[in-house]
Amino acid sequence: PSVDFKPWLLLAALLLAILDLVVSFFLRGFVNLPGAGRATAAILVVGVLSAAGTPDAQAQQAQIPQSQARSGPDARALEATLETHLAYVVTGDRALDDMTRAGLAGLTEVLRRRTAVEPGKPLAVDVETDELAFYPMLYWAVSPRQPLLSERARGKLNQYLKTGGTILFDTRERGGFSSGAGGVGDAGYHLRQLLRGLDIPALTQIPPDHVLTRAFYLLSDFPGRWAGGAVWVERRSGHQNDGVSSVIIGSNDWAGAWAIDESGRPLAAVVPGGERQREMAYRFGVNWVMYALTGNYKTDQVHVPAIIERLGQ
Repeated sequence: PSVDFKPWLLLAALLLAILDLVVSFFLRGFVNLPGAGRATAAILVVGVLSAAGTPDAQAQQAQIPQSQARSGPDARALEATLETHLAYVVTGDRALDDMTRAGLAGLTEVLRRRTAVEPGKPLAVDVETDELAFYPMLYWAVSPRQPLLSERARGKLNQYLKTGGTILFDTRERGGFSSGAGGVGDAGYHLRQLLRGLDIPALTQIPPDHVLTRAFYLLSDFPGRWAGGAVWVERRSGHQNDGVSSVIIGSNDWAGAWAIDESGRPLAAVVPGGERQREMAYRFGVNWVMYALTGNYKTDQVHVPAIIERLGQ
């Protein structure tokens, strides 16, 4: 059963206010007490101060655990979990990793301005050593020079994909990525090598009614720095991982279209559609994040007209 504490809390607040008034009179010298009274009042003052704590003491008590935690081994975990972060897989290709980080920084700013998502700064993730469970989504710009995965990394990635994580693979090849044996460049071929040993389901080109086409913006194509490349998602449907495809594969170099410098200016040209195409690339990025974070809620909305009709009846 519930207990109403409100009267007791109000009474406690009233008594504390009266005690505060008496103590302030004593400290200002408005009340002259005999020796015993002064000792009693002094004990009350010490008790109140020790119970409430001075502001400096409270600040020090609040800061000590936080500073210890941030300087300890769990600093990375705290940074990853106190805020939502867009994360990218480190490839070892310095120029590519820098461009990916700048791209996610640009997408982060768009998310902050246009949506309720307020991500922190983008974080780099080493799939060999870092814990992946902190990140709902990963952006993986494929480099042909990236080392192949160890067995330990494959196991971590399989667990990540099975438990709700989503990875957006981007081969950045203007010719597009094909799920068949041919039609790919060096990055596409290397992606096949990276995916060996991973539990990747059957893929299909994204259908027109897929949730990713309407997770936030209504989209019919998904350009990045390049346009025209197909986007692949899981063929299976249902309630696994809340209807979110664990793997999305494309070749349009979205991070290149999103990338900005410290002044907020684009870093790379977008062809052939220019700034309009860059805007559509940002919209795809917003849809990707909302899709990964919210699941199939847009799919459930198809039932709304029928529900409203039944309520009317």
